[in-house]
Amino acid sequence: MIWTPWKRLSSDEVTTPGSVLFAISHALEKVRRAPSEDESLAAFANKIVRRNLDKRAITYKDYKKWRKTNPLVFTAIVDEDDELIGFFDIFPLKPQSAEDMIAGRLTEHSLTTEHILPVEQTASVTHLHIATILLNPRQRSLAPIVAKEVLLLKMKEFLVQYYSPIESLTYTAFAQTRPGEILLKRCGFTMVVPADENDQNWPLYVLRPGEAARAAFRFDHADQRLTRKADLKTLDTRIEEIELTLRLVIASALDGDPRKLPSHINQRADERLESAATKNAAFDPFRFRMLPEKLEFCDLRDLEAIILNKTLWPTFRSRFLNQDTLANKFSQIAELRNGLRHSRTVDEVSLKEGEAGIIWFEKVLLNQRDRGAH
Repeated sequence: MIWTPWKRLSSDEVTTPGSVLFAISHALEKVRRAPSEDESLAAFANKIVRRNLDKRAITYKDYKKWRKTNPLVFTAIVDEDDELIGFFDIFPLKPQSAEDMIAGRLTEHSLTTEHILPVEQTASVTHLHIATILLNPRQRSLAPIVAKEVLLLKMKEFLVQYYSPIESLTYTAFAQTRPGEILLKRCGFTMVVPADENDQNWPLYVLRPGEAARAAFRFDHADQRLTRKADLKTLDTRIEEIELTLRLVIASALDGDPRKLPSHINQRADERLESAATKNAAFDPFRFRMLPEKLEFCDLRDLEAIILNKTLWPTFRSRFLNQDTLANKFSQIAELRNGLRHSRTVDEVSLKEGEAGIIWFEKVLLNQRDRGAH
């Protein structure tokens, strides 16, 4: 069994493009579990095990019998092109077989189909033996650290789907590698059979039901961070929609005439246009003469300054009603937007206030669209 130690990631690694967690989140969208009946993948995985991990492992001829007894013993993870990323072998054992393994009387080398719970009895499982978690050494779709974490997360997903509640089960696993042994210990597994006391020649570890929640938490911790990353991405998209809508509101209120903008806003937009033109020979500044296009070079705070401008405010009063409230909502979403766009840590206060600002703008702008439709 090849495991990877769980890497504790910082808050910055949740949303930063190029970070490990960002890459994991992206990879999870592109991988899936292969069909359980895919014999070619299972045969290929068996070759990887026998070549890279255990020459004495079961041959595929015999392993096919195990898979016929219970197809859930083997799960492959593949990418969009059906390339094998990695796989795991998890054996649902009959209770007496599991206790024999914990006592050192049974190992993976002596397991037979008689020790494995048939698939139709999946609901009654009490003991799972994690035999193999292994990457395809030839896969090039994902960086190794990303592939390992993805494989672990997909394994947790698999366990939850077929063996919930996973905290109620007893797990066994042989520590066949040093990294594997480290992870087993971190997840609360306890060594019960030393390497020199079984014919597998690897130490056997066990995780009892009372301790299993600790192992599940380590996977939940990553799931929560991935969920947070997805939530922040959604909030960023919602802020962008608000900006786009505000540009339309301003362009309509000012009749598409850029000359009606406050002079300092106009000047700042012109400077940005000039800077963009010097960096790109194909850039056409004349396309941005009209207000809707010119507003593309105004940031969120510029839009706020336009609406709250002393001269222009009467034009927008019926839409936003109160200047102080509007300014406060702009500050809320601007703080969140800056944190997201510059990959800074977003604390809970900024997150909650930013979300409140987003909801306020969405309701106000939606109400205005509804009024315009009537």
